[in-house]
Amino acid sequence: MAYRTDRLRLRALLAAASTSTLALAAPALAQETPPAPAAPADVPPEVHGLEEIVVTAQRRAENLQEVPIAIAAVTADALSRAGVTDTNSLSQIVPSVNFQRSGASGLFFVRGVGTTNASVGDEGSNAFYVDGVYIPDLSGTVTQFNNIARIEVLKGPQGTLFGRNAFGGLIHIITKEPGDVFEAQGEAGYGNYQTAQGKLYVGGPVTDTVSMDLALTGYDQAKGWGRNVTLNRDIKKMQYWGARSKLVWKPSDSVKVTLAGDYYDMDDNTSIGWSVDEDFPARGLTGPIFSIGSMDTASDQYSLTKLKSWGVSGTIEADLGFANLTSISSLRDSTNNSDFDVDATQIPWLRITFESGSRAYQQELRLASADTEPLSWQIGAFYLRSEVDNASRFRGLGVGGINGGTYIDATLDTDSYAAFGELSYKLTPTTQVIGGLRYTKDKRKLGGGQYVVTNNTLGTFTPTEDGIDYGRFTYRLAIRQELTDDISVYGSYNRGFKAGTYSLQSPTNPPVQPQYINAYEIGVKSELFDRRLRVNAAAFHYDISNYQIRSATAGALGAAVLLNAASVKVDGLDVEFDAAPTDNLRIFGGFTWLDSRFASFGGRGSAYQAPFIYPNPAVCDAPGTSDPGTQTGPATGGFLTTCSGNASGFQTPGAPDFTASLGTSLTVPVTETGELRFSLLGNYNSGFPFESDGLLRQKKYALLNGSVGYWLTENWGVELWGKNITGTKYFQQKISTGLGATTDRSAPATYGVTVKFDY
Repeated sequence: MAYRTDRLRLRALLAAASTSTLALAAPALAQETPPAPAAPADVPPEVHGLEEIVVTAQRRAENLQEVPIAIAAVTADALSRAGVTDTNSLSQIVPSVNFQRSGASGLFFVRGVGTTNASVGDEGSNAFYVDGVYIPDLSGTVTQFNNIARIEVLKGPQGTLFGRNAFGGLIHIITKEPGDVFEAQGEAGYGNYQTAQGKLYVGGPVTDTVSMDLALTGYDQAKGWGRNVTLNRDIKKMQYWGARSKLVWKPSDSVKVTLAGDYYDMDDNTSIGWSVDEDFPARGLTGPIFSIGSMDTASDQYSLTKLKSWGVSGTIEADLGFANLTSISSLRDSTNNSDFDVDATQIPWLRITFESGSRAYQQELRLASADTEPLSWQIGAFYLRSEVDNASRFRGLGVGGINGGTYIDATLDTDSYAAFGELSYKLTPTTQVIGGLRYTKDKRKLGGGQYVVTNNTLGTFTPTEDGIDYGRFTYRLAIRQELTDDISVYGSYNRGFKAGTYSLQSPTNPPVQPQYINAYEIGVKSELFDRRLRVNAAAFHYDISNYQIRSATAGALGAAVLLNAASVKVDGLDVEFDAAPTDNLRIFGGFTWLDSRFASFGGRGSAYQAPFIYPNPAVCDAPGTSDPGTQTGPATGGFLTTCSGNASGFQTPGAPDFTASLGTSLTVPVTETGELRFSLLGNYNSGFPFESDGLLRQKKYALLNGSVGYWLTENWGVELWGKNITGTKYFQQKISTGLGATTDRSAPATYGVTVKFDY
């Protein structure tokens, strides 16, 4: 009878959610909380200390502590209490991650390894997955968290089992799955800058064999963080909404079918509301040069990016007795319409508008042994078909006039095939060895062309037909040794690669060559004091060749030009800890120390020369000299001169030398049914360059988030929260063009109140 009631409640809630989230929450406030059912006599005693965390880093469900990979696994509850509600802020709780925004795109750096290019068609150097589905489009990494079960950050190359561009690591979002018990969670809140937000999740059984859920997310910021003083208009604000649903069908005990779909819609200029960098004043700017970190701009155009994306997937899991078969099929599609005033001044020097589209089909098959001791194995195959198009217009006084400039209509098609396998064997009950191999074949075809525009009329056409073709092996070797039941050590070697590609913003330039990584790591995992303390640490060394970076040259104003750096070396140390001194208190944190430098990038005789920017008036010195350029007088504003020089020994972009986080959550009972919940999260970043010459830098900064919540019962609560409480000024991006340099500041101090329910 209770099971039938759950099904009826779920159907009613799904119908209500499709019309109004608030209509569901409002009448529920008046309902009495039903008494908790009596616990069955066979329920085991309550477990104290830290809970066990199950991860799928090796494509199997395993205890975090038993996997010889450095993994940061963050649960939904930990994310919520820390105020980490989107991918933008994930780095605040995982110090080895650095996240940057560029227009609609998100750029992940893991242990300092990432890409600085956000052009349409490029893929990240750290793979991004949702429920086992690879997300190739960089705009897909920008998301608000809702029905999250946990997030796994795999550090270091994961090129064997995951493969596609898991060059420096992998971010895997695992969403909740509807089961045999009805669940409903939601929240509605209001914050400064006239920001309203809401989330709803409902899920549970529909029939004896079918479960279903629905997750809705909405965010509406009516007042901007800054102003456009030229247009007298608010800037740096966002509207976002999304929906995600899963249907799980279990026709038998040995077969499970999961169908999933999602849709997201975002209008955003929080990451493109550029201001002129005060160290690089622009030509003709008569308005103010705003102080470092200003949210205001003097732009003559309103910059905005409009993104729509959707996806569907089907996962089949079958128990064959001797092995488990998994099939994952997916289709993803996104469209992006953007209008950028790149120079950020009231003079129309450079405006870029573009409409791009991305569609990706993928299929993966895996067969994994049912037995895991002493021998376990996995084999599989993967196919990706990606089709990307970009129609962009470059116009302005700096590129041929307001009615002139360049029009680009380019396409990039990718076919990627891979076959992989991995073996794990226990030499003894406490000693495990692992070996894996993957072969990837990539074929990329560039099409379309580039036009010269005169008086808004297309002129000379330059075709861009080209193609690249690569086949490469990646592999993994690891050994794990248990010292005690609670302490183990491991060592590993991983070889990874990222395929070469083209920039669809500058398609007439040659492609970048593939980049390669050899990663060496030793680590220790431990649980101490009756599982009251968990400490995991890893030391690592990377050798990277053909490192792909972005540059903007005077010949490609505002366009992304991709280059290869000769080599990069990274040394580092990761430490993470989680402690539960009492059942009501959690303390967690960690740090990452990095030494990430260009080992060889430029100089006399080098095939790869590093770009250096100089404010005019300036001239470039002879190639190979110690100083690539010379300023011939004080900077008067205007175009930048790009010179080629030697950046060997320079810190790599997006790679701070030191990052750390420290958080705590405390629960204090105040009544028989009520409790107070306190949370605090601090994060420190030592600073890093945005480009290879180190001129545009993020200085050191620290952030602080906090919340105080009062839960009247275990089902209803209200929370006061604040993010970046101290109002620290830091940047999502600093970028150079041939016209100058612009900056884009991250979110200021925000605060608000949220009502939550959980059934």
